Amino acid sequence: MMSTDETDSHAGAQLSQKAYLLVSLLEQQVQKSDIPAELYHRLSAQIGELNTVLGDLRQHIKQLSPKPADTEVTTPPPLLQLHEHNFTLCSPQQAVKLTRLEFRLHATLAKRPKHIFSRSQLIDNAYADFTDISERTIDCHIRKLRSKHRQLYPDLRFIHTLYGVGYYYAEPEPYTLQK
Repeated sequence: MMSTDETDSHAGAQLSQKAYLLVSLLEQQVQKSDIPAELYHRLSAQIGELNTVLGDLRQHIKQLSPKPADTEVTTPPPLLQLHEHNFTLCSPQQAVKLTRLEFRLHATLAKRPKHIFSRSQLIDNAYADFTDISERTIDCHIRKLRSKHRQLYPDLRFIHTLYGVGYYYAEPEPYTLQK
């Protein structure tokens, strides 16, 4: 949810953009129409004043908007860490051993969070020797990998199924951990 200052700043920016658009449309209409020269010069002067005011407004809005460093959100470290030298999956409290295939599957899924992998894509990434296996074999390996995840975090789910499509990896949202 946006704070009042952010909302005001956003609304001000939208107002400034609309005002610039209206002034430019007005300027175009004044230039196109056949009006007396004196009226044309007065309208042109007022349009110039409006542009100056709008420029000041834009500067003011920039000063009110939060700086990028203020809005920077630090991401927490991942809940699960892979260690390739001994094929372990670690949480801050403990570690579990993975088979080489489970390690490859987890690495493939975790490398691209929320990307959906089909079973055949997972087979291609996990099996280096082009073994002819059933796509259902991946289901078995995913089940075993999920049970190892549950050893580390019993209440959290890291590998999700999109039925009829495949699997994807997603770390639980921070608010889930606090329940």
